Amino acid sequence: MDDQPQTTQPDFLYTLATNGQFDRIARYLGSNDSLGVRLGAAGILAEFGDGVKQADNGEIKQQLISGVLEETDETVRARIVETLLYIHDEDIIETLVRKVASDTEPTPTDSPHPLVLVEWLGSDHPELRLLAVAGLGDVGTHTVVPKLASACTDDDYRVRARAIEECGRVGDHRCVDALIEALESYNEEIKMKAARSLAQIGGDAAIEALIDAAKTDNEELRRTVIESLGTLGSLDVLTILLNGIDDSDDGVQQAAAESIVELVYQAPFEESHTVRETVVEELQASTDSDTVPIFLALFEESDRRAIRRNTAWLLGRIANPHPRDETVETLIDALDAYDDTTAQIAATSLVRIGGIDLEERLEAAIDSYETSEDARQRAEFVHTQITDSEAEELLKQTVEYVRVTEPADYTAKKRDDA
Repeated sequence: MDDQPQTTQPDFLYTLATNGQFDRIARYLGSNDSLGVRLGAAGILAEFGDGVKQADNGEIKQQLISGVLEETDETVRARIVETLLYIHDEDIIETLVRKVASDTEPTPTDSPHPLVLVEWLGSDHPELRLLAVAGLGDVGTHTVVPKLASACTDDDYRVRARAIEECGRVGDHRCVDALIEALESYNEEIKMKAARSLAQIGGDAAIEALIDAAKTDNEELRRTVIESLGTLGSLDVLTILLNGIDDSDDGVQQAAAESIVELVYQAPFEESHTVRETVVEELQASTDSDTVPIFLALFEESDRRAIRRNTAWLLGRIANPHPRDETVETLIDALDAYDDTTAQIAATSLVRIGGIDLEERLEAAIDSYETSEDARQRAEFVHTQITDSEAEELLKQTVEYVRVTEPADYTAKKRDDA
């Protein structure tokens, strides 16, 4: 026997790692080498995640992905997934799920897709359970939903969080109970994910749970819940959103304003008019002079066209009798908005607001060399609409105004009055 110490397989792999030869280590994955070598290679790559991340030029990533698809041992596969999650963002999960589902890729086990995902959901390795819930969310069949709901209580945070997100994406009401339970979690991130998923699913039970959650003392969770409520398009949430406008936290106030606007445009078509009129009536009934500035800030800061358009519409209806100077100025500026529809709605709102002071501001905008041609034309339109409306009202007040169809109608009216 040789008196010199024998180099063990792990020692050999560690030598490669300390020399930064991670590409060579990755080649042992999915190879015909012994399970011990593959386990060692996968473990070292997971241990030296920072070095692998720096050394990867795309080749190591591809070797790791191939290892996930071709490896026969679950522990090795799980360690490979662990490395991939570390050196790449969570998009790698989507990549792996697509490849597992693809008919052109090798099957990781003897089980076909999606049965392999069901098997992984029962794995002792959280990395494989994570792949499973992500893949099952794509499958989204009737039999999959209870498995996703059950995974919302997984011991591993990543699996639990992803299962909650997939429940929202699938949108099945059978997930609601599990998501309501997740709202009671000690983990604030889990609570917020559950709130978003409940809003995606909707329904009476989800709305009731979200309304209760909006009363929490946690400002971040309160803001997340308020943000989610507007997407439901239901007047059932209007009261809690109006309360959010009066919240002590600025972030909650802004979230409430945006959700109220979302409520307006997310409402079902057949209910749209009722929702709009109710929202306007409730906001007009508010005696808080700070309400309009919150919506003005939303209009100016949002980069979402739907939000800006509907906020411009709303401002035209709540500017009076509230202080309106800033509203008028904002809407005049919006006549030059990059989005033509927003500019047109701003013009309509200005016509609705009206007033002699507005005429003067419009004239100043029309005469300004800084005003673009499109904005000038819109300002002239608004000015004409306002002045014509005022002239018509003055005419009604100073002369007897009778709508006639034929000239003889006016003579007949005078004869009847005599």
